[in-house]
Amino acid sequence: MIAGMGYGINTLSATITRASSELCDLCIAMGGDPSTIHGLSGIGDLMLTCFSPKSRNQQCGQRLMKGESIDEILKDMTVEGVATAQVAMAYAEMCGLDLPLFGMVHALLSGKVKPPQAVELLMGRPLKHENTPH
Repeated sequence: MIAGMGYGINTLSATITRASSELCDLCIAMGGDPSTIHGLSGIGDLMLTCFSPKSRNQQCGQRLMKGESIDEILKDMTVEGVATAQVAMAYAEMCGLDLPLFGMVHALLSGKVKPPQAVELLMGRPLKHENTPH
């Protein structure tokens, strides 16, 4: 989605860093081992999604940012991240977690937010100290 909105590698790097932290927060809240996130099934999968043009998640994000609807995109391909975003947000809410990136991806996929609003909402959040105990 980052590249689809025209942002570059610095924005992508910051987003990946925050997303990995949100992944760890969710994993820990659900009783998981955060080292799982630091391996292939966590960071490895996140890197593939973010950097491979062959990633269906990335293709979906790019198409969504160009104005296609999620329904149109899902007619052409299966995109694992679409269902995963919904499940992740359900678990985050169950655990009382504030996961801004996960929440925004879910809001974009469900059509509750448009891309320009997403950036505005994320960047308009109050600043706070980064606390990553994992």
